[in-house]
Amino acid sequence: MSRRRGVHAAIVMLVIFFVGCGGKAPREQFEKAGGFSYDPPKGWQVVEFPGLKYRSAHGPAENGFAPNINVVDETFAGSLAEYVDGNLATLKKMFTDFKLLKREDFQTEDGLPATRLVVEDNQQGRSLRQSFCFFGNSTRKYVVTCTALAERGESLDALFAQSMKTFRLH
Repeated sequence: MSRRRGVHAAIVMLVIFFVGCGGKAPREQFEKAGGFSYDPPKGWQVVEFPGLKYRSAHGPAENGFAPNINVVDETFAGSLAEYVDGNLATLKKMFTDFKLLKREDFQTEDGLPATRLVVEDNQQGRSLRQSFCFFGNSTRKYVVTCTALAERGESLDALFAQSMKTFRLH
């Protein structure tokens, strides 16, 4: 009987040890071809979407719309600030009722410099709130777009910001 208790105690200790180890949860979205990863919000699904180069993360749908996170990249040899400025000018021309709510610089958990634009605009008849997060190195820049319906968007700002703090270049 005491030997059996000892085996059970050892198993419990191993389970506790392995659950507590490993740092990041296995929910990290790693895109080998893109050279980046990030942790999507807990409970969100990462899916392939036709026409997108990288998988996107989708939250639970409300009012026929699922909040989502998408990543695009391109070659740009200028600074990150120049890249953000150019994208901001394009966004202002591209979307109707465009409002820049916030522009801020931040750093990821790994110390990667980044810039976030929080905007509201209209697309395909819907009012959206979007956070555009810009990351990059000397020649490759990444734009991560976090999108929600405007009516709920502000409540997701912190969730999007938390996820983007985990963005890593590999």
